[in-house]
Amino acid sequence: MQLDLIIYDTELLTMEDGGVGYLADAALGIKGDKIAVVGNTEKILAGHQADRLLEGKNLLVMPGLIDAHIHTGIALLRGLAQDISGWMEEGLWPFSRQLDREAREAGTALNIMEAVRNGTTLLADFGSNLEGMVKWHRRIGTRALLSKTINELDSSSEIIPGELYPFDHRKGEEDLAEALTWIEKEELPERISFFLGPQAPDMLSLELLKKIYDLAGKLETGIHMHVAQGEREHRQMRMRYNSRTIPWLAREGLLNSKLNAVHLTEATPEETRLLARSGAGLTVCSGSIGIIDGQVPPLQEFLEVADRAALGSDQAPGNNCNNMFNEMKLTALFNKIRNESPLPLPAWKVLRLATIEAAGCLGLGDKVGSLTPGKFADLITIDLKEINLSPVIRHPLRNLVPNLVYSARGSEVRDVMVAGRFIFRKGRMVTVEEEEILKQADSAAARIMERVDEERLARLSPLYQAQREGKL
Repeated sequence: MQLDLIIYDTELLTMEDGGVGYLADAALGIKGDKIAVVGNTEKILAGHQADRLLEGKNLLVMPGLIDAHIHTGIALLRGLAQDISGWMEEGLWPFSRQLDREAREAGTALNIMEAVRNGTTLLADFGSNLEGMVKWHRRIGTRALLSKTINELDSSSEIIPGELYPFDHRKGEEDLAEALTWIEKEELPERISFFLGPQAPDMLSLELLKKIYDLAGKLETGIHMHVAQGEREHRQMRMRYNSRTIPWLAREGLLNSKLNAVHLTEATPEETRLLARSGAGLTVCSGSIGIIDGQVPPLQEFLEVADRAALGSDQAPGNNCNNMFNEMKLTALFNKIRNESPLPLPAWKVLRLATIEAAGCLGLGDKVGSLTPGKFADLITIDLKEINLSPVIRHPLRNLVPNLVYSARGSEVRDVMVAGRFIFRKGRMVTVEEEEILKQADSAAARIMERVDEERLARLSPLYQAQREGKL
């Protein structure tokens, strides 16, 4: 068979057969946008020709990482809402309400580039500006599962922390209509697909939420929604429905396999198991929730019942970085600390949660997530000569997987390929100019900061007072 590319004389983590699928002296052949063959170097080179050969000595080849929940559109607000208890209402909203389409686009470009440089090939991106999200995922070359933010929050009224949110039903319908317009477009590349994205059960009416679920069934797509994401949400749910979120979803028939639930920060063990038994997926964002709420999402409890789970980085103003190596380490670490045991969530398991199991959680397990012939060639190479991955020990015990999870920072990523095309090569972006994206982000951030109501910020934000005291 004539191939386009063979990466040879390398080591692979295929993520097959329930483990990491380690192969030494290995080669991987690519034809078009798919993986064509995986196996021993000598046999593959003897049986195949290729237009290009890439020697993989001192490289580790593995599936691209999957970020199952990210908000790229608010990346410009990095570092503006940490170390406070009212993260959304007191921290984020004074700034996010100033973001316009241009600023959200600049953030999306910046965030995608950050993710790619750290080895992410698929992003489940959730935001209000679908046009900008499509534009930059298309231009940079990432695989994307996009969700338009759908809520009924009345932007014309001031939302007062602790009070019931005022709803604008017309806005919710407009959000949904925009989402449907993009889902129905036929000219987009196959690597860009869509979920429906109701923001959270407390941010839109039951009537609209049920309508979205019905449409998801008809369109054969999923629901990407924040669920039980904090005391703020449960306070709203108690005021509006006299119920906690997960029991309410179950009672209304909205807890099912259509749902990919994100966070579960405030879910009880019983609620977590209820969601797991329903067939819904769970995405946890350990870094973000650790910073925002000081809590550990109930991933372990979920995995005791079901295996449809994934990891996400969430957003820059909460997590401060969008790096799946960071998420793997923090997820493993937090669960060990929580249980006062080194045993929960070993390195191989969290690596699977960022690759093949994430793909399954998002309904894409037959397309990506492992180095399997017939799947899309979405992969990354890791430079094993980086100092924090050294020494590489292969016998009598391999240290590759523990070092990927506990030592890697993302800077070890040398190449990133999506659908058979390099979008990051030898440490540089291929499809876009990095310096131009950074310049646009700086310019847009400076512009929107001029709009912020500083008097209101001084009243609401503990960080503003901390800055006055010389602590920032």
